[in-house]
Amino acid sequence: MERWFSRITMFWMLFLGEVQSQDWTKCSTGCTCDGNKMSVTCNGLKNVPNDIQKDAKKLNLQYNSLSKLSPTAFHGLNKLTFLDLGYNELQTLSEGVFDQLVNLNKLYLQYNELKSLPRGIFDKLTKLTFLQLTENKLHFLPHGVFDQLTELKTLNLEINQLRSVPDKAFDKLSKLETIILADNDWDCESCDILYLSQWIRDNGNKVKISNTNTDDPDGVTCQGTMESVNKITKENTFQAGCPTTTQQMATSPASTTTTETMTVREKQTKPRMKIFQEELFSKASIFFCQVIFTQHVSLVVIHILAEIPLLHIVCVVRKP
Repeated sequence: MERWFSRITMFWMLFLGEVQSQDWTKCSTGCTCDGNKMSVTCNGLKNVPNDIQKDAKKLNLQYNSLSKLSPTAFHGLNKLTFLDLGYNELQTLSEGVFDQLVNLNKLYLQYNELKSLPRGIFDKLTKLTFLQLTENKLHFLPHGVFDQLTELKTLNLEINQLRSVPDKAFDKLSKLETIILADNDWDCESCDILYLSQWIRDNGNKVKISNTNTDDPDGVTCQGTMESVNKITKENTFQAGCPTTTQQMATSPASTTTTETMTVREKQTKPRMKIFQEELFSKASIFFCQVIFTQHVSLVVIHILAEIPLLHIVCVVRKP
């Protein structure tokens, strides 16, 4: 009986091994498979194949013509540790498209057409150590988009259209060693740049030149100038009355949209206008007072002028 059971067990092991071998020999159309390295490489595709080997650990989809991804494109591929989607035509990412890639270690999204990222797009990728987003068209980042990436060591945001990053954008990246931020549209006239400026000052040894291990905290520069972002402070953003980081978080909801951000910026310009108006009123007051003294205008006229609300003229006249 024991010998019979052993033979049955051996038969099933051989059978399952043969099935697995057949899975790797029957590679998806347009793809090549390496069963030893558990890797799949595909070329000339417009869609992700739905019959990729479920035990694949590496999937290379770069240099294809992918313009979008189905929300279920990678379902069942929970053993993947490497996914390369670089050099495609992706304009957006479906929410939840990466949710089943719980073992993913490296994700490449470089050289696409991404203009934005869905909120929570990376939340399930808690083992991710490398994220490549260079050469896209990102103009803003959702609040908290990197918060779950506590194992991340390398983040590349180079060559995008970012004007700022959300408050506390990098605070949860406790293991971050390299970040590349150059060649973006960093808006140093906005209060929104203050978080990034302070973060670079505090973490200058993590800010690198692309493809090197060279520190480059001064190489992240403001749009239209060569001034380093890390030199920008509350006093030289050209926005009087910038709120503190805490105040920004208290008044701005986590779901701030581009339109809402514009509204906040418009509100932030008011203190500057107020200061300008006060300076104008002050100069006007001096001018009128000089005229009054020169022409020896009576105190009655002075009092009348002082009542004009637009000018707020206040003259202190002493009798000669």
